[in-house]
Amino acid sequence: MADRCVTVFKITFGTPQSESSSFTMASSFLGPEAPRPLSVATEGYQNRYIIPQLSDSEKHVFGGEYDEKLFTLIHKYLELGTTDRFCYIGDSKGSFAQRIVDKFCLLEPAMNVIPGHYSYVETDTEKVLSIRVAHVGAEEYFRQLAKSRDTNKPQFDKVIIIDAIRYFENPIDVFENIMKCLSKQGKLLIIHRPGNITTLPVFRDAQQRVEENETPYMDIINALQACKLDVQWELECLPVIVPKRNWYSKLREKFPPQMEILSSSEIIAGVRELSEGVLKYTTHGETVEFLDRLLFISVAPSTLECGYPRCNRYGVGDVSNMDMKDLRFSMQMTPEIKQMVPTPAEQATAKAKRPKTKTERREAENPWVWTT
Repeated sequence: MADRCVTVFKITFGTPQSESSSFTMASSFLGPEAPRPLSVATEGYQNRYIIPQLSDSEKHVFGGEYDEKLFTLIHKYLELGTTDRFCYIGDSKGSFAQRIVDKFCLLEPAMNVIPGHYSYVETDTEKVLSIRVAHVGAEEYFRQLAKSRDTNKPQFDKVIIIDAIRYFENPIDVFENIMKCLSKQGKLLIIHRPGNITTLPVFRDAQQRVEENETPYMDIINALQACKLDVQWELECLPVIVPKRNWYSKLREKFPPQMEILSSSEIIAGVRELSEGVLKYTTHGETVEFLDRLLFISVAPSTLECGYPRCNRYGVGDVSNMDMKDLRFSMQMTPEIKQMVPTPAEQATAKAKRPKTKTERREAENPWVWTT
């Protein structure tokens, strides 16, 4: 298809005596776009478009602004201290484990636990089938650690899970075992990228496949509530500033890690969709800026201050149940309002002057008769 030529027609009006009396028209150019999106002339485009090969230090990062914002939010929601015993659970591709250790100057050795493992098999239809490998990763590690009776087993002050819930076969058991391995003042932070509200510029097929394979955020919160834990959550947007070609290169490297569910041919076709869609009117070397919407869930052992585990948005306090029968409300009136509100004496005078109703006259004549 890529070898086909565009046919050029020469249309003349009247007798073609000179070239000035004729003009040419190409059948594939119907607008200002060149080439026309998804037209015959662009069938070989995906093989001609050059995607740069990034260095190892650039492949799996979103930039310095992104990292600084993430570290600020980790400090806000996790309150990670220098002396805390820290455990990191996240994908090895684009891991923040060492960067967090360096940023927060942790004195204690940090534990880096892989969340799990998927085996990806490409089918005849160029689709990828994911197969979960059981008894591998954080789920098995914390299960064994929670059952261990060793007095010297590690106990963590802070645990963070970054975009790894999809690896857990039974999230409730994982959360319960993690809490058993925390200190009394310990805290768990879950950073999750919900597939249905993602703001990353990915192609349509990728968004649909990621949403189908990702754990819904309400299932995560329900699992935490089933464990009777105090839960606070908040949505945050982190800035991503990268050159457009670098973003295509990250997609080709299947980053973020959720892109592993897509085959290489699907990603190349998706890059073509982006380059002829939302990213068409930017130059190849131009820097693009977008936001990465993440859900931060802060989890701590419940203190049962309200008699039940809390679950609320971060910074929003719970409204306690008040006894409404003994409440008395009062409000101070301004001078302007006082002029319009009659005094008790004026209200009594007005009531005396008001004509009595039929029921009031009947009660006055015979007070012993109870009328309804």
